[in-house]
Amino acid sequence: MPNHEIFEILREQTKAWNRADGVAWSKEFTDDCDFVNLRGIVLKGRAEIETSIIAALNGGLKGSQLSQTLRHLNLLTPDIALVDTDYDLTGIQGVLPGVAVIDGVLNTRLKYVAVRRDRHWHFIAAQNTIVLPAPPKR
Repeated sequence: MPNHEIFEILREQTKAWNRADGVAWSKEFTDDCDFVNLRGIVLKGRAEIETSIIAALNGGLKGSQLSQTLRHLNLLTPDIALVDTDYDLTGIQGVLPGVAVIDGVLNTRLKYVAVRRDRHWHFIAAQNTIVLPAPPKR
């Protein structure tokens, strides 16, 4: 069942983040993946994503803890899925210039495109977007 397999990958990513293991967090990205990070920088391939995540976990996101919620999973074909998640990062100890940390929490929405290759799901594209609070009502 694809939903279960993809959900398990997301669960393992959360565990990896929370133990500051950027290698394990990045392992399901393909070598030809495009990942757009919070700053709009396009990272190309698993190795570049892994390097960036390791740097973040040792830098501005050091000590952070991830809570990830699956918002929606849409199976587009038997081998392609669109996966929409919410990330809540707490315990951030570093400075993240230009990134909104509200009441100690960084909220983002991470959207993945998953593909099944050799009977296993991987991420071939992803984009992480900061979720800002709604503006005050007038």
